[in-house]
Amino acid sequence: MSDQKAVLGDYLKDIRLRNHWTLSQVSTMTGLAVSTLSKVENNQMSLTYDRLVQLAQGLKIDIVELFGTSSENDTPNLLGRRTFTLVGHGRSIKTQNYDYLYLCTEISKKSMVPIFAVAHARTLEEFGPLIRHTGEEYFYVLEGELELHTEHYAPLRLKKGDSAYFDATTGHAYLSLSEEPAHILCVCSTSESELAASIHKETNIRD
Repeated sequence: MSDQKAVLGDYLKDIRLRNHWTLSQVSTMTGLAVSTLSKVENNQMSLTYDRLVQLAQGLKIDIVELFGTSSENDTPNLLGRRTFTLVGHGRSIKTQNYDYLYLCTEISKKSMVPIFAVAHARTLEEFGPLIRHTGEEYFYVLEGELELHTEHYAPLRLKKGDSAYFDATTGHAYLSLSEEPAHILCVCSTSESELAASIHKETNIRD
């Protein structure tokens, strides 16, 4: 966690100084207290995911910039881009329903967003409101068994090696059926900013 704090503080300070903003100005823009921002920049604290979303939205930047990805020179048509994620790395986000691990975060404005996820909820009552966002979504079951719930179809049970592709603008939820939570590889044709907003809507976001 100490590495995460240092990275966030360094990137936040770099963004602020590049734009010639004071801490007070950033506080006004984001609604976060000056004392909180100062502690983050000095690597004395980190932020929960909902606060990261609030910070990015207030600064009008893509949330990936807070992870060290610059979007200034990236365009969707830029040729020759390449990045990779080694095992045990990636951007981890934990919510009530899922543990997310965002992969290959060094490139912004991607046409698709790859995510490794672990599904925790086992009933729709536990899951809460269905998630929806623009674009399409594909997932492949790596371990365990799950049930895909969507607005317009009957629930679909899928085991290890099974996969599905669907319109992500319709409400959807993954529920674990196996003894151990199901593990999936998910790819979304959605901007990282919008995915961040949809994750932000999930209740009980965990540190």
